[in-house]
Amino acid sequence: MAKFNNVSIQTLRFYDKVDIFKPEYVNPDNRYRYYSVKQICDLDIIKYLKHIGVSLEEIRRIIKLPPESMCEFLDKQELIIDEQIQKLKNTKKLLAHHKNQLQEQTRLLDQELGVVYTRKIDERSVLKVDCKNIVTPLDQHNLNFRGLAIALEKEGTAMAPLCGCVYPLKDYDSTEKIHYSSLYTSTSKTDLTSLPLDVYVDSIPEGTYMCIAFKWSKTEYYDHFCKLKKAYDLLGSSNENNVYEVSLPNNYASANDEDFITELQIQIKV
Repeated sequence: MAKFNNVSIQTLRFYDKVDIFKPEYVNPDNRYRYYSVKQICDLDIIKYLKHIGVSLEEIRRIIKLPPESMCEFLDKQELIIDEQIQKLKNTKKLLAHHKNQLQEQTRLLDQELGVVYTRKIDERSVLKVDCKNIVTPLDQHNLNFRGLAIALEKEGTAMAPLCGCVYPLKDYDSTEKIHYSSLYTSTSKTDLTSLPLDVYVDSIPEGTYMCIAFKWSKTEYYDHFCKLKKAYDLLGSSNENNVYEVSLPNNYASANDEDFITELQIQIKV
């Protein structure tokens, strides 16, 4: 039976032990197991169920069922497999999204820091929460983004290593006067159905942005903002605009909470 069905002798002995597939006769003298021809089909069913991921405990129960009950079980098993396939598709999409984030991180690391430049940025899907309390660049970012991370985890996905903030473009006389209007992180999954009331999916428009990149620093943040604001003012554009602050970790193994590369972005052209 082992050679005929391409299973090991150890497997047959184990199936006998756990009461899944017993021989038709066991010789009491030498303990040889003997199987009938009709049992070949029974073993094929067990092998099939095992192949599609059914547990041995479930197999023990299922092989005793009539055909109509077996069909109902396979219908349920098909739904489980469909869910697993969708989960793998979502995981692959999340993987591609994180790869894009790493490419963006590499671009920022290669960018000359402290210099104003312009670049084209595609539309970005984000998960956003509006700030009910005063949150400034001087506050601890990790705590403020936990709500977004938890919301994504409950949706079966994960937060990208990107922290984004939005605040109105205007003249500020110090960093503590900059109050974020909202916080966001990028998301590859937009069909989110169980979000808290204060968390929502939004998008940041495609366009040409004037930017400045720098290594995150509470003491130098304001100087970089002023340099970007001055360059923007020289364009003679409207002040009715937003500043998008994007921060990515400079080193995933770093224990330094401030080891980030930050880019400030102001849209100058659609």
